[in-house]
Amino acid sequence: MRVLVTGAGGFLGRQVMRRFLAREGVEAIAAERRAPGVHADARFADLADQAAIAALLAEARPDVIVHAAGRTPGRPGAPLLADNAVATANLAEAIGRAAPDAGLILLGSAAQYGISEDQVPWRESDPCSPFETYGASKHAAETCALAAGRRLGLKVTALRLFNVIAPEPQGEQVFAAFLRKAAAAAATGPPPWRVRMGPLLALRDFVDIEDVLTAIERVIERQAWGEVINICGGVGRTARALLGAAAAQTGGAVVVEEEPPTELPEMAWSVGDPARCEALLGFRPTPDLAPVTRRAAEWLVAAARDATDARSRA
Repeated sequence: MRVLVTGAGGFLGRQVMRRFLAREGVEAIAAERRAPGVHADARFADLADQAAIAALLAEARPDVIVHAAGRTPGRPGAPLLADNAVATANLAEAIGRAAPDAGLILLGSAAQYGISEDQVPWRESDPCSPFETYGASKHAAETCALAAGRRLGLKVTALRLFNVIAPEPQGEQVFAAFLRKAAAAAATGPPPWRVRMGPLLALRDFVDIEDVLTAIERVIERQAWGEVINICGGVGRTARALLGAAAAQTGGAVVVEEEPPTELPEMAWSVGDPARCEALLGFRPTPDLAPVTRRAAEWLVAAARDATDARSRA
């Protein structure tokens, strides 16, 4: 099986590549926008150029495309729409031209849902009403891909990822920011390492990156095409609880200092219903995040040890 991963140099793309490179019988092909890339043998194509994408697909001949490319929150509106929605539309059209038998797995976001009035876990059948440009751009991307799938007879499945966390500082979400700050504090001297964070009251459905990768594999194994699927644990917790758990597992070496909130966050709650994931993919992402926070604590301790060794050699 040949799997092409767009955005292979980004947070999600690197993790997808890692999982497929470790599997026998799978040829993982990295696609990146700029050279030199993270992967030495990466193929390069600008997703703004539909002809270039079609040429890449014709050369790579993938059985599956995992679309992990895109911009993250906090960017200006126009680049978000271009790199999330327009790029996805271009990719889907190019698949129809150059690789119509390939399956497309789109990595979406819980931000597509918007703000909940009743705080009932989001279901895939709930209407999406994103309240900011990032969520709107991801929902537009999903809409374009599914529409192309229906019109061109393509195999397309959209995975709406809730808040993905990893045991190393990858990505731009709050857990990655915490790990980066803790590592920087550890580089300055012995513990306790004080990590100053903004308000951590928002309640989120955090998901271990390993469960995201399992979901991608299950879509392929079960041929679960033409679907929209939440990837979530169904349990909400505050960022304060998540970061506190990781800090505690360092044995008190890390101390989280939280800025007091001046107002409630715009999106104070976001939790998904994992029932469809369980029904279609045969598993439910674990709500037990102790393994990933433990691995994160181990990473921090190792980073601190490396920093201590570097200071002693200086």
